[in-house]
Amino acid sequence: MAACALTVGGVVAAGLPSAAHAQASVLLKNQSAKAVVETVDHDARELLLREANGHLITIEYGSAVRDLPHVNAGDKLSIRFVETLGAEIAPPDSPLPESTLTTAKGYVHGHPRGVIAAFRRERATVQSIDLTTHTLSFVTTDGESHIAVLRIKAMQDFMATLKVGDVIDITRTESISYVILNDTVAPAADPNAAVQAPADAANAAAGAGATVPAVPAVPAAPGVPAAPAVPAAPAVPTAPAVSPAQ
Repeated sequence: MAACALTVGGVVAAGLPSAAHAQASVLLKNQSAKAVVETVDHDARELLLREANGHLITIEYGSAVRDLPHVNAGDKLSIRFVETLGAEIAPPDSPLPESTLTTAKGYVHGHPRGVIAAFRRERATVQSIDLTTHTLSFVTTDGESHIAVLRIKAMQDFMATLKVGDVIDITRTESISYVILNDTVAPAADPNAAVQAPADAANAAAGAGATVPAVPAVPAAPGVPAAPAVPAAPAVPTAPAVSPAQ
């Protein structure tokens, strides 16, 4: 399974109420940050990010992660980290839990967005329980022994329901989501565009040689009756020509 490792400090764990004594789920991390991509190592499949406060974050996304937006050095990101821990008593004869990896990509307000969620699942057998110190020891199916001090009440309540020899399934979920902020967002629609559109369409159609429907002619106002013609004055007789004296 591809790794989804984070190097982030200063996060305070918080607990979620447990709905049943046979299982528990707690929120370990819920952190948001703005960061700039420092380097992209395609061979190692990891990103080095720098937060606004100067802290460095390393994200290892593994060879199985392919369905994500392309990220370049210098890109500005908005990042959110979520980590949860869950445990439940394994049903008898149930198959071993399998770790899985989920990826997704999309857009948020025009900006590319990517999500990587790793679900690490393993089965363990309880070896010892100390309710006074809230300490639980168990061995996983790979033969490794673990000792955990449970400081969150939801996990303490779950431990109180256990007994030595119980088989439990543990799931740790790490989710990373990011939005590339420096992509150009499409401008908002111009409210005047709807007013100008009909005229622009008519002009464009006329320029393309299309026939634009003619605007109906406005009927002419009724004519005013013409005044009666004035009779012409009688012609003045022309005086006879005078012949020159002999």
